[in-house]
Amino acid sequence: METKDKGQVVFYYNRERRLENASADARFAIERHTARRPGFLRALVATRALASLFFALLFMIVAVFVVGYIQGTKNEGSVAGNAVTATAMWFEGHVYVTVKRSSTWLDRVRSAKPAMLEIRTGDGLEYSTGIMQVAEADIRLRFQAETRPARIAVIATLPGPAGENIDSVELVVPVE
Repeated sequence: METKDKGQVVFYYNRERRLENASADARFAIERHTARRPGFLRALVATRALASLFFALLFMIVAVFVVGYIQGTKNEGSVAGNAVTATAMWFEGHVYVTVKRSSTWLDRVRSAKPAMLEIRTGDGLEYSTGIMQVAEADIRLRFQAETRPARIAVIATLPGPAGENIDSVELVVPVE
């Protein structure tokens, strides 16, 4: 048999030898055709301009998360595993304050139970207090204010058995 040499198939076509004799344009086309596409990250940093744009975007995203974490929202907080959020509005000489209790995903994982909270709110001149019971999801308080204050303070406290404060959080709430 012509195509077998001692039981092995003999190939007459040799790609490397063919490419040695090919023109420069043919070799260029073959290199581009068979080249692996770069990965996603390598494509993002393929040129100097793309790399600087990518790292500037990455820096901005990290900066937004860091600033958001550091500043946080002043009308939300946690006291003894109870996440509380406060909102306030002024209407006809009174400030109406709503304090809501919610559970975070971390509280659900830890099986944190709601506790009784003492809520104090005021603008420095007038104030109001209330007790948020274990079964309540929110509490509404009101106090008198001649003019609309820019912001008020809300203090949520977990009272202890002997009257001492176990944990507390101070919230600053803008008044709408």
